[in-house]
Amino acid sequence: MTRFYAVLCLLLAWLPAAAQTISSFAPASGNVGTLLTLRGTNLNLVTAVAVGGTAGVILDKTPTALRLLVMPSATSGPLTTTGGTPATSATAFTLTRTTLGTAQQGPKLVGTGAVGSSWQGSSVALSADGTTLAVGGHLDNNSIGATWVFTRSGTSWSQQGPKLVGTGAVGPTVYQGRSVALSADGNTLAVGGAFDNYSSGATWVFTRSGTAWSQQGNKLVGTGGIGPSLFQGYSIALSADATTLAVGGYGDSNGMGATWVFTRSGTSWSQQGNKLVGTGGIARPWQGRSVALSADGTTLAMGGQYDNNDVGATWVFTRSGTAWSQQGNKLVGTGAVATPSYGVSQGYSVALSANGTTLAAGGYYDTNFRGATWVFTRSGTAWSQQGNKLVGTGAIASPSFGVRQGASVALSADGTTLATGGPEDNTNFSGATWVFTRNGTAWSQQGNKLVGTGAAASNVNQGVSVALSADGTVLAVGGPHDNGSNGATWVFSAASSPLALRNVAAPRASADFFPNPVAGQLTVTGGASAGTLRLFDGLGRTVLTGTYRDGQPLNLPALAPGGYWLQLDQQPPRPLLKR
Repeated sequence: MTRFYAVLCLLLAWLPAAAQTISSFAPASGNVGTLLTLRGTNLNLVTAVAVGGTAGVILDKTPTALRLLVMPSATSGPLTTTGGTPATSATAFTLTRTTLGTAQQGPKLVGTGAVGSSWQGSSVALSADGTTLAVGGHLDNNSIGATWVFTRSGTSWSQQGPKLVGTGAVGPTVYQGRSVALSADGNTLAVGGAFDNYSSGATWVFTRSGTAWSQQGNKLVGTGGIGPSLFQGYSIALSADATTLAVGGYGDSNGMGATWVFTRSGTSWSQQGNKLVGTGGIARPWQGRSVALSADGTTLAMGGQYDNNDVGATWVFTRSGTAWSQQGNKLVGTGAVATPSYGVSQGYSVALSANGTTLAAGGYYDTNFRGATWVFTRSGTAWSQQGNKLVGTGAIASPSFGVRQGASVALSADGTTLATGGPEDNTNFSGATWVFTRNGTAWSQQGNKLVGTGAAASNVNQGVSVALSADGTVLAVGGPHDNGSNGATWVFSAASSPLALRNVAAPRASADFFPNPVAGQLTVTGGASAGTLRLFDGLGRTVLTGTYRDGQPLNLPALAPGGYWLQLDQQPPRPLLKR
């Protein structure tokens, strides 16, 4: 019998690994930060999926389906799996670069069921595709707090279920919703309640099944805190797959501050290692006032706004296996102008790109409360400031309160789109949000400041919180003082593709073009012997019109790298990537 089993084991070892197949994937094109769904066989055996040669972050998988997040450095190309017997898609994913639009998407959003002045919009979070929105209102129901979830169908938003309030809270003041975070797929929600248990603080996790939300386990409270008032949950961040959670508590150790990391296995959460405290802090920096995580959860940024006489700083930690360690010295941006008696407050807000190589840090007290944002980039393990501090134009400083740009910051997955809120903008404190985009290493403001319409009060403070979808095409802005501090949230979004914007007649003939991506010359084949072409940017704006001849190379103008739509004759527009 023993010999039989030995032979059987040898035979099983010789059997070929189960073959994986990719029968389809959707969508066929998109920005970095796009959520891709693969269909096929044996996909549960996949350990990695590369998009144009760059591995994405896998969110979940079954034998027949897998979802992942397209990461920075991805290019147009086929999808290739690793693990078992590798598979390659028959068609290529086309990488585009659709930018954020300036149009408000529908009316402001106000959740139902609020009790009293709830301050909805004190925190906001978006799923990677921008179809799920979480809105915190930490003063709801006499400061117990709550969180509302909205979902989008097409361009219409609606509330999904009743407001969420975690169980197990201790004390009359909890502040649930002071911070919120969503997983990439929008199915896991973390909610911070910094005043739970008389300012010790806690974090609650909720998960969605279908359209129903439920609390996952008990509230989370990190161990090793020093002092009664830790304020855990004042800031929180989730990895894309929702298996890593960072929780900031700025009051730990008499204002030194700290961050706790939790990891999830199945449905159970546990603390990973000891609390994190950055070295080099001066006095009481309030580390953990803000936190951010990379998509894979291995890079953590932690802001401490009061470091060094309120100049402020940001610390970066990285994880190897299960161990966290500080990466380099604390980061302090140059060019700051301290406001007398208030400083700069760098690190009041922080954000990371999906791969953790771009970091934004807001300092909302800079230059007489005007505020600013600093960007840092990582090469290897070394961080350096990228360009000068960013200050949006068109701001109107309110008396004694300035603008406070940098009160909130958000980055797209590829780190090329940055949103920063200035909640004190305008003399009536209406607030505003500025969007910056990066071309190479240079940052520039995109359009005018954004101010949502339909506000029901003057002192709305739009920009107290901001969130970007991973692909950078959807922006959420919270204004917690709208309508007697009930609060509201505004959404801005990129326009649809030209295909959705235009009535396209049937093509006269089938025309094609190559190469795609293109660097200089484009060649059109088929179609008319002499036809027309139009090139649109991601917002549907015409950037080029002209004619083509079958088989004759066409010199493109000096277009900025990114995604475009090319229409030949009357055919539907098709994506074109310019390098």
